Amino acid sequence: MSDSVFGDLRRLADWLTVAAHGDRVPVTGVVRRLGRAAVPLLGRELRGADRDRREAARRALAALASTGPAPRARVIAELHAITAAHADVAGSDDIKVCALGLLSELGERGAARFADPTAIQRHSASALAAQLASPVDVAVAADMMLRQLSDADIGDMVEVMADVAPAAATRVAAELAARLDASTALHDRLAALTLPERGPGPLSGVRVSDAGQAKAEATARRAPRPTHVSVLVDAAARLVVVATRKVIGERRWRQWAVLIGAAGRIDDCLLTEDATEGDAAALVASLVADGYRVASDDVAKAHAIVASAARVTGADRPGAGVAAPPLGSTYYLGRDLLELGDAHLGGRTSAPPIPTTLARAVELLAAGEAARAHALLVRHDPGLASADVAAAAAACLLAQGRHADALAPLARALDAEPEWPLHHWNHAAALHALGDAAGSYHALRRFLATAGTPSGLDADPDHPARIALAERLVAELERASRLRGTPLKRARRKRVKS
Repeated sequence: MSDSVFGDLRRLADWLTVAAHGDRVPVTGVVRRLGRAAVPLLGRELRGADRDRREAARRALAALASTGPAPRARVIAELHAITAAHADVAGSDDIKVCALGLLSELGERGAARFADPTAIQRHSASALAAQLASPVDVAVAADMMLRQLSDADIGDMVEVMADVAPAAATRVAAELAARLDASTALHDRLAALTLPERGPGPLSGVRVSDAGQAKAEATARRAPRPTHVSVLVDAAARLVVVATRKVIGERRWRQWAVLIGAAGRIDDCLLTEDATEGDAAALVASLVADGYRVASDDVAKAHAIVASAARVTGADRPGAGVAAPPLGSTYYLGRDLLELGDAHLGGRTSAPPIPTTLARAVELLAAGEAARAHALLVRHDPGLASADVAAAAAACLLAQGRHADALAPLARALDAEPEWPLHHWNHAAALHALGDAAGSYHALRRFLATAGTPSGLDADPDHPARIALAERLVAELERASRLRGTPLKRARRKRVKS
């Protein structure tokens, strides 16, 4: 018996060497015979520095976990031991990521402490972006985030992804924003992120590799398969729409069935990711046997019916006679089969409240990212209708040295809030930089006139220094005016048309 175990361990070690060089020969038979005895060897390899051998060990552990409850429990215990180890070994972060990934595949939760958490976040975001080769992938990723992560973790993930793969981040954020089962706080956080506009293709701005690259290239080369639909209706005016499409490059079909009640709401959805070619016909035949009749096979009509029902359903909210979120995961994951996109939103936008956008812009400005902060403000309030947004936009422009451009938003802020001292202070700074001594003088005078009024600036530690500097500058400008014999005539400020 011991000779047999020793021989299988030798075979497994040899397999690891071969598999590390790309050989995909299965190892299930060896690990099945070894059972838990294979775990120490595979655990050592998983902790090793060689990435290829580590990946081979991960595959072998996954195969072993599928052979029964006892080996599975031993594999999970080994993975938890790896993730709980100290983060003081070179490459330990990559090892823990590998172990956490396998735990997730096995349906187990895991946690780890990393030596460089930021690098791990960027690696995870980049790995996720590499898998987003189609709208289906984006929908699945968003659904996984909503089910497994907190709002804060989702926001952090998308923000990190915006740095490493901005186009992918835009698609994920747009998908999450379209989810009515996501919280308002998450919608606000995502909408406040500064992201690029969606590009023309799924690979724009995303670095993909290996399987993700192959899948993306295959998708780009081939025209999308047509969707086959059947619209069925029964005597009670209930509708069932069955949509089926073959997956490009695979021998499987995706099938989506939508049940629409007599009130025009979506009552249920059923999505099958690995259907066969005849499954749709079998489903339709079953529905006909239950009293339904086929009313149409037109894709455009099916699209219109489900889009209308989705808008009606999406208008419902919990507390208004609806106990659950109006549309579930199955709707969002299957809607690409009818190219429904954001039809369920009914034209509504998900722009965040101005305070949320403003707070995010102020954070970016404080971090020295004035251009991103300005782009965010303009995107969510193009006309700068809010005085606070106009003032913040002006501050962003001043920070970039765009003093002339800052005058218009400053004028709008001054018209709306003439008694707020900081508007006059920033106005004086812009005019001073542009060489307008008279304009700067009168703006400083107005600042001093309003600065003494009790306001929120009383708690600002920089406010007294601001006042002292303004008084000194006013005195210097008056002295220079007397010496040069050039009066400081009051400039008439042009009012901004609303």
